[in-house]
Amino acid sequence: MTDDKVGRQDRKDTRAAKAAERADTAGQVWEEVKVRETARDDQIVRLKAQRLERDAAAEKPPTKRS
Repeated sequence: MTDDKVGRQDRKDTRAAKAAERADTAGQVWEEVKVRETARDDQIVRLKAQRLERDAAAEKPPTKRS
């Protein structure tokens, strides 16, 4: 009977340790996802600014020569 209680506690501890490890891994993965999303968003903003600058330069009317 005592061995059963010890074995049950060991299994509980093992399950808890595995759950904690999975939670830690998930937290790391989500952090990586957030970093990638931030980098992507920054790149989108940078590229959009470049495109708008290029389009604005292309829309300028030619200067008159005298």
